[in-house]
Amino acid sequence: MERNLRKLIVVIYMTLISLLYIQIISLTMAQGTLEITLYTNKPEYFLGDTLNIYGYVYNNGSLVSDALVGLEVDDPTNHELILRTLQIGVAPTNQEIEIISAYPSDQWGKPKDSFKRGEFAYFNITVRNNNDTEAKNFLITLTAFDSAQGIIDSSWVRLTLNPLCKVSVIIPIYILEKAATGKAIVYANTFNELPKNGGTPLSIEKSTTFTITSSSSSYATSSGTISSTPGLYYTTFKVPLYQPIGTYTIYATCKYANQVTAAQKTVIFKVPDLNNDNKVNVLDLIIVSRDIGWEGPPGGIISDLNKDGKVNILDIILVARSLGWEA
Repeated sequence: MERNLRKLIVVIYMTLISLLYIQIISLTMAQGTLEITLYTNKPEYFLGDTLNIYGYVYNNGSLVSDALVGLEVDDPTNHELILRTLQIGVAPTNQEIEIISAYPSDQWGKPKDSFKRGEFAYFNITVRNNNDTEAKNFLITLTAFDSAQGIIDSSWVRLTLNPLCKVSVIIPIYILEKAATGKAIVYANTFNELPKNGGTPLSIEKSTTFTITSSSSSYATSSGTISSTPGLYYTTFKVPLYQPIGTYTIYATCKYANQVTAAQKTVIFKVPDLNNDNKVNVLDLIIVSRDIGWEGPPGGIISDLNKDGKVNILDIILVARSLGWEA
């Protein structure tokens, strides 16, 4: 009798353990596992190259169709060069913070369309806290690109906004002396924290255009929008000739179904300083020119700059593009 009772207790115990395990597995499957991937089209870039950043977000193994991805690119000094929100598929409807408007202005908020190189451009950004019970502490960020798709810089401010309130702030970005003139674009975003610190987007990105000149400015307004592709996030920009060389770090984050996922990757920005004298000049052109016609393993000699197994006019162009560069 006692032996049978022991067997019954063991059976009941094992059954309870099995049921508990099944419940845990079911809850895990219901919640899903969020994952983000992060890729670039190559690991190293010469100044002036085009850099493609892309990736996918999966929830429980399936591509999501309505998510926002936070993207940050930092230079070798850990300064934030790019702060963007990239949209996957359909725009989410539950924006915690909403960017109502964004336009270029003077420092007092008056609309202004053009800015000279070597001066500050200002942008008037209006945001609203859509939460009806909770104050929000968050970042408003700007990232500007010139007419050649080159990075100018980013800027951000932190503020706290009460429930269902809106506010307008004016944020400056310095226009570098070497920025390309013509039609430029700035992207406004909000984050709960910087992506490198695990922050994720709070709103859909809003963009506006402005003009970079080397003469006097004029007053007007303009705006722009960003396209998106379902199941994929991506962005493309050029590595400007005026950016410092070294290791750059890319961060991508996403919040979806109450989960947060993040990825990180580094890339190298470099110049064809073939004789390592911290300059790109005619001496580097001579090094490549004397190897014209060489063929062999990709990157087999230093003159094969694009690592295609040949030394030809394409390698000459890479050096010519950076002539005048000095560390």
